[in-house]
Amino acid sequence: MGRAYGRVSRHKLREELLRRCASAGVKYLESKVERIVEETDKGSVVSCTNGMLISCRLVTAASGAASGRFLNYERGGPEICVQTAYGIEVNVELCPYDSQAMVFMDYRDYLGGGEDGPPSFLYVMPMSSTQVFFEETCLAARPLLSFQKLKERLHARLRKMNVKITELLEEEWSYIPVGVAIPDTTQQHLGFGAAASMVHPATGYSVVRSLSEAPSYAAAIASALRAKPGNQLVRVPDISAKAAALQAWNALWPKERKRQRAFFMFGLELILQLDVHGIRMFFSTFFQLPEWLWKGFLAANLSSAELLWFALMTFMVAPNDLRYRLVRHLMMDSSGSNLIRMYTSL
Repeated sequence: MGRAYGRVSRHKLREELLRRCASAGVKYLESKVERIVEETDKGSVVSCTNGMLISCRLVTAASGAASGRFLNYERGGPEICVQTAYGIEVNVELCPYDSQAMVFMDYRDYLGGGEDGPPSFLYVMPMSSTQVFFEETCLAARPLLSFQKLKERLHARLRKMNVKITELLEEEWSYIPVGVAIPDTTQQHLGFGAAASMVHPATGYSVVRSLSEAPSYAAAIASALRAKPGNQLVRVPDISAKAAALQAWNALWPKERKRQRAFFMFGLELILQLDVHGIRMFFSTFFQLPEWLWKGFLAANLSSAELLWFALMTFMVAPNDLRYRLVRHLMMDSSGSNLIRMYTSL
């Protein structure tokens, strides 16, 4: 991959984020949100399970995909699909991979006779020559590929490679909804992270985007609630919560982001239709592209114009079979027509 890799400690990341919040004066209330009511133009009321009512100017649902139940989403989008993964950190007698390298996507047919169900691949992150993190991942499936199936595939793969586990250190299960419709950006309630459909539809990545966009999104919310005459920040009491929310949503999901999203959704729907042989052909083509293009696609930092260049280069490099699939997908799949609509409605 030409870059360093690391594994994020969920516990340490959570502790660090909570520490920053506490140092900034954030207060936490011990309860569970039951529903959010739009009261007036002045704000909303959050109703909690313990009977607590909290009045506020703006509400932001930011506790994962499950908090999306408090938001409205655009209608007519595709059915949600899911990325699932099962991982283990283990001690082994001998690792068959380079102990100094991260394996990104191993799509080899380790069973020799194809796979039953959606294709999956292996992540490998050696911590040492004998301590390794293995993860079997289904990039996207509709319906989902179960954790049990992933576990069976992972252990079958390891047996085929003669990997002998001497100690299980940790198990990991990952469930990531991808391809979720964009939130209705005219609603009064806000969202962020997975609740705001910020997960990359074609990769499942989200942490980096959420961490990088959090400061600018918070600034957009503050700006929507305040005016700035000269050098003084002065609260504007007569701005409606609805108008403030609209400004914040437009900062999070401008037209440019929506065009990028349509491109990623096109890629997601294509991946869903490929078997393991088609997936291998696709990624063989993908990694032949100039490095800045495929890295930019994975990082979701290519502009909508650069994504068109990505598409052209992919078509030029691809074998004829994949070219045919791409053209057919563009002309026949609803994600193709949506992509054309988003790019032509400038």
